[in-house]
Amino acid sequence: MADEALSAILTLTSHELRQPTGVVRGYLRMLDNDPALSQRARKVIGDATRAADRIVQLLDEVGELVRLRERSVRLSLKSTSLRSVLNQAVQAVDLPDSHDVELDVVSSGDVRRRVDETRMRIVFETLIFVLAKAQTGAATIDLRLSKTKSAAYVWVTSRSLARGKITDLPLDVTRAGSGMLLPIAEAIVQAHEGRLRERWVGGRWSGFVVKL
Repeated sequence: MADEALSAILTLTSHELRQPTGVVRGYLRMLDNDPALSQRARKVIGDATRAADRIVQLLDEVGELVRLRERSVRLSLKSTSLRSVLNQAVQAVDLPDSHDVELDVVSSGDVRRRVDETRMRIVFETLIFVLAKAQTGAATIDLRLSKTKSAAYVWVTSRSLARGKITDLPLDVTRAGSGMLLPIAEAIVQAHEGRLRERWVGGRWSGFVVKL
């Protein structure tokens, strides 16, 4: 399917789902205001309200993805310290409560690139969050920055998978649990004329590589 057709379908889907979702949210708010509700009923309504809010959030993400794919988003590009962006992402990311994950920015020097600082921070927040959710125990995620003559690279990888045959593969945007955030991150990187791929070490997924 052509990108234009896919974008049109996503836009239509988002538009059509908003109206019934809005109705559901409205009725849930009305029910929640009933002082005669039992605690059990109030909990059920609260759970349903959060689920409806999540649908709205996903619809917002679909809209953002469409705008990025259509290149209708104007990036605020300026020369920016990538190490500063990584440090901002580490401070801002909301890690899963049930995961014992440490973050470490590793860089022998700084690298500057013309990027949209806010959107690029969102990219690295997303990559950290997705990788952190996949950890099954205590783990350290490294954000390693380096450069060549023509490009800058950031590896967001699990320190426990540091040895083995390294393979970079296309991004798997179907990883569940993060909504549209991974496709959005990829679209942001592509809007910067960069590339986002997965890094596999010894046949196991270890994280991500961003080329800018």
